[in-house]
Amino acid sequence: MAKMNEVELKQDIKDGFVRKVYFLYGEEKMLISLYAKKISDKLMGKNPSDFNYHIFNENSDIEEIIQSLDIIPFSANYNYVGVDDFNIEKIAESDLKYFLKALADIPDGTVVVIAMKTVSPTGKKASAWKKLTDCCDKYGVCIEFPRKNTNDLKRQIVHWASKRDILLSYENAQTIIEYTGTDLHNLKNETDKLCAYVGKGEVQKKDIDTVITKNLSARVYDMTDAITSGNSVKAFACLDLLFFQREEPIMILAEIVNTYVDMYRVRLAIENGMRSGDVAKDFDYKRREFRLKKAERSSSRLSTEKIAKSLEYIASTNQKMNSSSFDKKFLLEKLITRLIAL
Repeated sequence: MAKMNEVELKQDIKDGFVRKVYFLYGEEKMLISLYAKKISDKLMGKNPSDFNYHIFNENSDIEEIIQSLDIIPFSANYNYVGVDDFNIEKIAESDLKYFLKALADIPDGTVVVIAMKTVSPTGKKASAWKKLTDCCDKYGVCIEFPRKNTNDLKRQIVHWASKRDILLSYENAQTIIEYTGTDLHNLKNETDKLCAYVGKGEVQKKDIDTVITKNLSARVYDMTDAITSGNSVKAFACLDLLFFQREEPIMILAEIVNTYVDMYRVRLAIENGMRSGDVAKDFDYKRREFRLKKAERSSSRLSTEKIAKSLEYIASTNQKMNSSSFDKKFLLEKLITRLIAL
């Protein structure tokens, strides 16, 4: 049958359609774990019997997995076999062939859920991966969970908040993404924390600033925004905080590089009659489009020549950090001073 998407799988589970094989894979690992549990709960309930419920992982013996497929359900409708992180790139070709043959002969009453909760293909065994997906597609369904775009993430955050009777605007959901990043696990944890803090009513920007933990990229942006504004007091306060939080100078510098490269790309695009959205397409800013909007705002304070000169200072600092015995914190402080002076 044709491959399914998340919406179709959700409806499938709701309607009670049961497939013999489910293959869940993709970049959104949180959703893979979530839907593997949804399938399990729908078929086996919250407290399944050990006799009918078998969970394996990448270290499990292939023979043991295959033997579990033939167990007849006892006091249950299904014999559930879950295989988490079936590592296609480590398994021997003979074992894979044996496993695929077993999937083709699954007896009635057995349901297999292969969930790639942490493993992603690297391409080393592309043919083996194709054999697995083709087999699962033939005898069951394959569901890929690609990365959600920024608008999908905002809708997801707003939905999480609404389930806790908290009103959250899309603008504030965007702020949470900017502070936290685009990993669903982190976004869910931070949203839950925020909702617990607010308790009831509507989330305000000050609530986000109080509760949400900013990732390194967001904290460095605060510093570079102060730099481009000429606010030396705030810039050095941000740098001191990063040092206090034991962030590695080389990682701080890497984020400074990213921020100024963003500014330079946006500036050149605008000078050539383009928009920041064009930069997003050309340089693959998927789920990071907000960086370019921020870069456009920051770059408006500097001339093209000054942005280019800033990149020269940054490159020089990077070279010294990687090739000398200079104190790395001192090099960063010197860099910030030179950037502010521009």
